[in-house]
Amino acid sequence: MSESIKSRYKSEVLDRIFCYFMRTILHLQNSGIENLPLQNEFEEPFRSYMDVAIDLIMDGQPPEIANLIMDGEYAAILSGGRVSVEEAMGLRLIKELSWHIHYDKDYYGYLLSTENLWGNGVFEYAARTFYPNLPEEIKERYHIFELIKYMPQDAFRLDDF
Repeated sequence: MSESIKSRYKSEVLDRIFCYFMRTILHLQNSGIENLPLQNEFEEPFRSYMDVAIDLIMDGQPPEIANLIMDGEYAAILSGGRVSVEEAMGLRLIKELSWHIHYDKDYYGYLLSTENLWGNGVFEYAARTFYPNLPEEIKERYHIFELIKYMPQDAFRLDDF
């Protein structure tokens, strides 16, 4: 029996990236880009790539320009030497999440569709902080109410973003 996608590709780096973008979404929905960028504590090559991705969101670049820049930065990182699958996936995840947040009307859908790669820490952050802070229409559209209805109210960390 082969291992699951989740067990094969899960990593602490991916989990940190997912949580970073969940926090970014919460900041965007509550105060727009005013509170961005969030503190970036990633190691290289993720740190600089994340900075570029968030700068493009804040700068409001059109998708054609953002795509060229993100692809150019990605190619430059890859050309610098051997990159692990974990690193390549992390970089691609940064691009995809930033892309969907910036250009999709409903960017929640893309993030929520990636849950097969979430580790336990991401699920905990989502359940305690991300899901309860989502707009009511998003909770209804993605059946979030079902995911949080059995959690005790005192377990929520509504200000933890």
